[in-house]
Amino acid sequence: MTLDELHDLWDIDCKINDDHLDRESVKTPNLHSKYLRILIQHKMKLAALQTDYNMMRQKKFRYYRGEMGKQELEQLQWEQWQGVKPLKNEMEEFLDGDSDLNKITIKCEYIKNMIEALESILNQIKSRDWQIRNAITWKQFIAGS
Repeated sequence: MTLDELHDLWDIDCKINDDHLDRESVKTPNLHSKYLRILIQHKMKLAALQTDYNMMRQKKFRYYRGEMGKQELEQLQWEQWQGVKPLKNEMEEFLDGDSDLNKITIKCEYIKNMIEALESILNQIKSRDWQIRNAITWKQFIAGS
C-alpha cells in the first residue's frame, strides 16, 4: 500500500453519515481494527528494513576496508574496492554516501511516514465516538429536546 492509497482509503472511511449516527458509532471498532492491522504490518516492515540496513552497513564497512574475500564479493556481485582504505573518522562519510545504504534509508523514511499517517488516523478514530456524541447532542438541541 502506498501513502496515496492510504489517504484515499481514509478519505472514504473518515466520513460520518449524519443521518445514521447509530450505525456510524458501531463502525468505530471495525475501523480501529482495520487501521491498527495496517499499522502493525508497516511497523514490522520498518523493523525488517532496519535489520537489512544494519546488515548492509556491516558489509559495506568491510567492503570499504578491503576485508571481503573474492567469493563473498562474487556472491554480492561487487567489484573489489580499489580506493584508498578509509580511516576510522572517514568511514562515516563513505557509508553516508553509499547508494545501496541510501536506497534502504529512503525506504525506511517512507515507511516511517506511513506509520506517522496511520497513528494520526488511529487518533482520529479514537475521537470518532466523541464527534458522533456531539452530533447527536446538537441534533437534540436543534429539535428542542
